[in-house]
Amino acid sequence: MTERLRAGIVGLSAIASKLPQRAEHAGMGIRLPASHASAYYAVPETELVAACDLRPERAAAFKHQWSELLPDLRVYRDHREMLAAEDLDLVSVVTSDHVHAQVVVDAAAAGTRGILCEKPVATTLADADRMIAAAEAAGIPMLVNHTRRWMSPWLQVAALIRDGTIGNVQRIVASQGGPRAMLFRTGTHICDSIAWFAGAQPQAVYALPEPGLEAYGPRYAGDGGRDPATDPALSVVIEFENGVRAFWNMCKTMPQVFDIDIYGERGCIRGRTFPGDEISVTVDVGNHRLLDEPLARVEHTSGWFAGCVTELVDLVRHGGQPSSGGRQARTALEIMLAALQSQAQGGVRVRWPIADA
Repeated sequence: MTERLRAGIVGLSAIASKLPQRAEHAGMGIRLPASHASAYYAVPETELVAACDLRPERAAAFKHQWSELLPDLRVYRDHREMLAAEDLDLVSVVTSDHVHAQVVVDAAAAGTRGILCEKPVATTLADADRMIAAAEAAGIPMLVNHTRRWMSPWLQVAALIRDGTIGNVQRIVASQGGPRAMLFRTGTHICDSIAWFAGAQPQAVYALPEPGLEAYGPRYAGDGGRDPATDPALSVVIEFENGVRAFWNMCKTMPQVFDIDIYGERGCIRGRTFPGDEISVTVDVGNHRLLDEPLARVEHTSGWFAGCVTELVDLVRHGGQPSSGGRQARTALEIMLAALQSQAQGGVRVRWPIADA
């Protein structure tokens, strides 16, 4: 039997620490991983052996929460102490958005074999480049947790685009609403999906702020993802090198939506995240007729979190190209930073390559 990979977690917020949750659309009794900890617990090739948090009370609460399932779990206050004391194969970085970089660099230097970093990868290009360079110099994979890369409905959408079901993609329209319409914390998911479905590198961005936020930018000025008011909503147009244009509508004062529509030469794919990833495909069948059908739901018993960890294990053991690696995540970050720079200048066209403001 292959020895299990030893995992540690840095930062013990809810997305790091939740116990497994019951699946709504899977077989009776199945419990899906709802966090980094529960994913490592669920994937048989891994074992969670250590975790740390700057707040001792949070570390203690985590140890107590998992004591029945993982009685030997050790907790630390400092990530460097954990890295020095434990022989870790995998490290999850679940700190605030703007402080991922040093933890990733330290984990790579400590001999970790694979890293799973929360999204967005960073809030500056300089930090993202440090992280990518550290992982590549160490020869290890780094996955960034853009969740739709492991969600079956959105993998089906990517396959339909790849197979030419709607022809070459022409336009993408994304809508994100509600108080948590946050450019970085939640918007990075839509931004990464837009770039994924566009199938090319961005070449220019225009952006306008919501009223009252005209003075925000050109740099990220949030608190790492805790307060939605510090992470703005913007209206963004993205031009891609292959001619695709994306229109990304964010607004904190409209209903909570998280939708993506992809328009091709012969049809379109419409995706609605709430209440639960409903996808429909419309195809031109000729004679001015459009055939509209829902995409069949693929039931799952592991969930995207376990899919992410399973991919990381496979990359560590067999190599290959990550589905959501540092360089893909950097592209999403470039788009978001370009949007901040554009809106700070009244909506000017910001062209590639961009640099930190």
